[in-house]
This record gives sequence, C-alpha cells and structure tokens, in this order.
Amino acid sequence: MTDIPAGRLGVVTRLFGEDLPPGEILATATSKGILPEVLSPGKYRLNPYAYRIELFEALNIRPGHVGVKTALTGTDVINNNLPDDQRNTFLVSGAMKGVRNEVLDPGTYYLNPYLINVVEVNLQSQRFEMSGDDIITFLTLDGFTVTVEGTIEFGLERESAALLSHRVGDMDDIIKKTILPRARGFSRIEGSKYPAIDFIVGETRQRFQKELEAHLRAKCKSWGVDIKSVLIRKIVVPDQIASISRDRELAVQNARKFTQQIEQAKSKAELVKQETLALQNKVKVEADTSRIQAVINAEQEQSVKLISANKDLEVAKLDLAAAEFQAKATLSRASGEADAITAGNKAEAAVVDGLVAAFATGINLARYEFYKAVAPRIQSVLSNDQEGGLGSMFNPMLPAPVMPSKGEQQ
Repeated sequence: MTDIPAGRLGVVTRLFGEDLPPGEILATATSKGILPEVLSPGKYRLNPYAYRIELFEALNIRPGHVGVKTALTGTDVINNNLPDDQRNTFLVSGAMKGVRNEVLDPGTYYLNPYLINVVEVNLQSQRFEMSGDDIITFLTLDGFTVTVEGTIEFGLERESAALLSHRVGDMDDIIKKTILPRARGFSRIEGSKYPAIDFIVGETRQRFQKELEAHLRAKCKSWGVDIKSVLIRKIVVPDQIASISRDRELAVQNARKFTQQIEQAKSKAELVKQETLALQNKVKVEADTSRIQAVINAEQEQSVKLISANKDLEVAKLDLAAAEFQAKATLSRASGEADAITAGNKAEAAVVDGLVAAFATGINLARYEFYKAVAPRIQSVLSNDQEGGLGSMFNPMLPAPVMPSKGEQQ
C-alpha cells in the first residue's frame, strides 16, 4: 500500500517495457519511463516491482505571487522545422520546451516536477531606494555635480511576469537592468538643462520629480513594469552654491514669516472686532428676547385675567338669573300660599255664614258651640233660687224667653 500524505504528490516511474529513445524521459504506452500523471494525496495499490514512487512537495503559490511555468519536455526550440512566427521568441506554446506564457495564480498545484518547473514571481509593490551605490549623480548646466536620492515604488504586471522573469531575470535584475538605467539616463539628460541653484528651490525639485516619474512610467510600461510613484527625498548640491542659496532662501523665509506675522496680527484684530460685534449682537438679542418675552408674558397674563373676568361675569349672570328665577318661584309660591289661605278663609267664612244663617243670629251659633263643648263635660249641677248666684255667669248664654202667641195662649 502506497500512502501519499497531504501536501505532497507521487511521481510514478514504470520499470517494465521497452527502452526509451535517447533524450526521452516520458514513458509511452509500451515503454519504461516516467508517467506524466502524478498521484495526489491518498492511498494506492501499486506493484513495487513494476512501479517506483517518488514523493515531492506540492507546489504552493502564495497570495500576491504567480507561478511562471517552464516546460522541460517537448519539441526543442532550436528545431529548424519551427514556423517563422515561433522563431526568436522568449516564450513558447503548445508542446515545445521552454517558458510558457500562462502563469499560475495563488493556490496549491500537483504538477510533475520532471515535466514542469515553476518559479514564483512576486507581483506585490516593491520599493527601490536610490541611495548608496545606486545613487544618481549628474552635471548641471553650469558644471556642478548634483546628487539625487529617492525612492521608486513599482510592481510587475501579471501578464508580463513570464516574459520578465525569462527575458530580464529576478527582481534585482529588473531593478538594475530596467529601472535604474532609465532613471540615471533621464536625470543626466534633464539635469544638464538647469543650473545647480534651481535644484535648491522646491518648484524645480517638484517638477524634476514629476517628469522623472512620467518618464519611468512610459518607458517601463512596455516591459510590464508598473511605476506607481517616484519620490525625490534629497538633492545635494555643492556647498558654494548651497550656502548662497540657503542665505537667500533664509531671507525669503524670514520675509514670509514677517508677512505671515503681519497677516496674523490683522487676522487677530479682525477676530477681536468680530468677537466684539458678536458680543454686542448677543446682548442686543438677549435684550430683544427679554422685551419680547415680557410683552408675551403681559399679553398672556392679560388674556388669562380677561378670560377669568369673563368667566366670573358669566357665573355672576348665571347666579343673577338663578336668583331672579328663585325669587319668582318664591313669589309664585307665596302668592299661591296666600291664595290658598284666602280661599281657606273664605271657605271657613262661608261655612260660618251658613251656620249663622241657620241659627238666625251669631249669638245663637255661639251658644250652640258653647253647649256642644260644655255639655259633655258637666258632671254635676249646682243651683239655687237666688238671683245673682254662681249660675248667673252663664246668663248671657241663655236663650231669650219666647213669649207664646195669642193663639197659643188661647
């Protein structure tokens, strides 16, 4: 049992069959040799007397990189039978030996190392420092030597990675053979157009930096090198030029400083003026606000009092109407009671008049009422024959004697 561990691959070599022609390593259907297909991680049952297994590490392309493939088998590029369009080229295609134009993206690959060789190429941004042995020097228009130090940031294009790695070389070769010669050539040609003193002033340095960046970007683009930025950190001019320029620049800077101080003083005065105006406006606004609030409060208080007075007035009117209604009711009730009393009195008077008419005289009616009240309460009668005795007190209540008529006497 053959076990291919994870992260590795197995290359199978057939041990039986016909011998290969000279220069051939791949086995055909009936010959010995290396099989093109590889064994990925897993377990396999292979006859160890018929096949030999070699373990190799799987190819891992890191992020930000690509793999440039070189075919180790196939038609030789020096074959005279090649078409004209495939002659004198750095890259090959089809079944030919050589560097392939196709690249491998980041990932893990199981490739036969006897058939394909892969070189990892970095596509991430790189920084090249123009300093030390790589510093740039050139002569100015007035014959002084100027030294330039800086940084170039660049990267390789994916489509040109195979051609660059085969035509130029590794990253150091790309810098030394492609970028640095063009930077030096441009600096020497363009630097000789200006006097040394111009490289002390910031405007000339900035223009030189922009022109160098544009030149490198245009020249390196065709090679597949992307120039991202160029930064000139330092330009060194001779001391006899630098001292004069420094003094002049110092004087200019002092003049600018004094001008800035004057402008700052003016700005400060204007600021104080604006702050004073703002304070005045604030006080005015606060006074206006207080006045408006007082007017609003007075109007609100007046409105509240007016509403309260109107409310009290309406309540008083209601109370007055209720009192008038109650007085009318009282008068009506008193009038009714008076009428009732008068009617009762009239009724009683009518009864008395009827009784008087029935008894002929009032004394008779009084005598009747007296008898009716006293008679039930008499328990004993005291009498004598003397006139003026105790019983004489009832003489007024006695009926008058009735004299018999002549007919009755007869």
